[in-house]
Amino acid sequence: MVVLDEDYRVVEDGLASQARSGMRRNTSPLDGLPSSRSLFAPHYERAKRSGKAVGFVQYLDGRVVQVRIVPYARRLVVSCQTLCILDVLTLDGLHASLGSIIETLEEAEEKLRRQRARESLRVIEGGR
Repeated sequence: MVVLDEDYRVVEDGLASQARSGMRRNTSPLDGLPSSRSLFAPHYERAKRSGKAVGFVQYLDGRVVQVRIVPYARRLVVSCQTLCILDVLTLDGLHASLGSIIETLEEAEEKLRRQRARESLRVIEGGR
């Protein structure tokens, strides 16, 4: 878990997340990998704008991660859980891990689809 300021710089971090991600205070996770900004910034913006928690599953750097972003005052609390890791040591491992990654992403997509359907039904029913 890390806490980001208004400019998406790390202002608080757990020791486990620092060791796992290599993020340090006063740095931005958006600068870590070239694709990070396009993948994560829209979710940070949405959480900041809406004031509501945002969750999503993303493939990044050989891993499928589940990310949760929770706005807190003028900061964002970001937690990340690795769901699958791409195994490139052997062809059999690669094949198995690709299957697992595809299955994990499909499950996440289905869960998101059901969640969006429930949210739209709440609007139709009058917000109950």
